[in-house]
Amino acid sequence: MSAINDRVAHYKTIAQTCYTANIAYLLVRIFYLIIFAICKFYVLMWVDIGTIVLYLLCFLMIKKKKYYPYALLCGNEYFAFIIVTTLYLGFGSGFHFYLLGLSVVSFFASYFSKTKNMKGSILWGFLSLAIYLTLYFVTRNRVPTYYVESWLENTFFVLHITLAFIFVCFYLFVFTKYTLSLENKITYESRTDELTQLNNRYGLYDYFNQLSNKRSYSLALFDIDNFKNINDTYGHITGDFILKKLASIASTTLKDAFVCRYGGEEFVIVLEKNRCYEELEKLRKNVEKEVFEYEGKKHKITITIGAHAYLKDISLEKWVNLADEKMYAGKNSGKNIVVL
Repeated sequence: MSAINDRVAHYKTIAQTCYTANIAYLLVRIFYLIIFAICKFYVLMWVDIGTIVLYLLCFLMIKKKKYYPYALLCGNEYFAFIIVTTLYLGFGSGFHFYLLGLSVVSFFASYFSKTKNMKGSILWGFLSLAIYLTLYFVTRNRVPTYYVESWLENTFFVLHITLAFIFVCFYLFVFTKYTLSLENKITYESRTDELTQLNNRYGLYDYFNQLSNKRSYSLALFDIDNFKNINDTYGHITGDFILKKLASIASTTLKDAFVCRYGGEEFVIVLEKNRCYEELEKLRKNVEKEVFEYEGKKHKITITIGAHAYLKDISLEKWVNLADEKMYAGKNSGKNIVVL
């Protein structure tokens, strides 16, 4: 289920980015159409009308989830647009700045594609550089098709630097946001026990390192009495069910405590020292009276809990070992008991 949700979130990010980008492209091309019409750049005006129609059709492509072909289409169309406008209006018009943005988009598209093949992005980057240099040297020895007044050329130049900057920042913002969400997800999953959804021992390490005033706390270790017999008799699926339900009981009973699955059937609790025994005894009694019913079979289980207050400057491993010694003292005393 988690993998399905991840895939949905992944494609939702792509779809939202593509829709936003396509609207932005469309608005920019409508803006150019108005400028070209006012300046009577008729060839560019008709080219722009064609591209506006193309971007309207691109919404259908996005709707059908053709994200990578959409990115390729936009990139190649912009290559053509940059070449035509630079040849018609000159290098000073600044349309070549879009090539910087296209290089970023190519890597973005490759990352979000199914194959995640970066070779195409590297090729696209070199192609952008080649086109950039070619346009630079060609326009040095060629008079632009249309005469562009100085004020308009300067306006175009500033506009295109600004748009290219926004272009790059938009895609980097989306990529960074998505990457941070993945990092948070990886951190969460690495600190969470998959079966019980409690913290695992790595989450315990983080909690221990961040815990202030440790001397006000006790650490308790408990496991299920005779759990091996349950697994051997009824199977590990039944055992997993009991572990999940036990985790839920512990979390519900000890709402203000830190609860984690330490490994196997062992759980660790970190709670305030002054209410340690009362809280742990409450947990023991809640587990004892609970009926664990799975596939028509009812199971009664008990737990043995060992707890130890924090001692100055001891490590987490030492703290756990001290609680472990208490727990095994409880096991040797007949089980189903809290030992401090």
